[in-house]
Amino acid sequence: MKLILLSIFLLTVTSFAFAQTSDSVASKSKVYFLRNTGYIGSAAAFKTFIDDQFLCRLNNKRYTVHEVPSGKHTFSVQFGGTTLKEKAERFELTLEPGKIYYLRVVFKNGAFVNNVYCEEITENTAKNEIALLKEDTKCE
Repeated sequence: MKLILLSIFLLTVTSFAFAQTSDSVASKSKVYFLRNTGYIGSAAAFKTFIDDQFLCRLNNKRYTVHEVPSGKHTFSVQFGGTTLKEKAERFELTLEPGKIYYLRVVFKNGAFVNNVYCEEITENTAKNEIALLKEDTKCE
């Protein structure tokens, strides 16, 4: 009798634990940051941000993958510093649960000002670019 009750108890507890894990994964989205900005600016790591909070340093010819809670978020990138500057260009995106989003880091070299920003790209474009990049799993 004790064995049966113990088995039922363990089954119940593990099923609740599994259900909570599945819900938390399902309520998140994956976001890829891809950087292949060429020779200019390649020596410096760009800093990526989500909702004005520092996320990761991203070197040239690298990409990072992040699980982000679903909902509306602001993405941005800049040259230096781990505190987002007021003038940094922000990109707003509403993430849907379970979906994957690809953001390319773009570097525009101007006569007086360099501009760094991110833009959303399609899955097909991202897969072609990812084939040329290395994943950065250490994300500092």
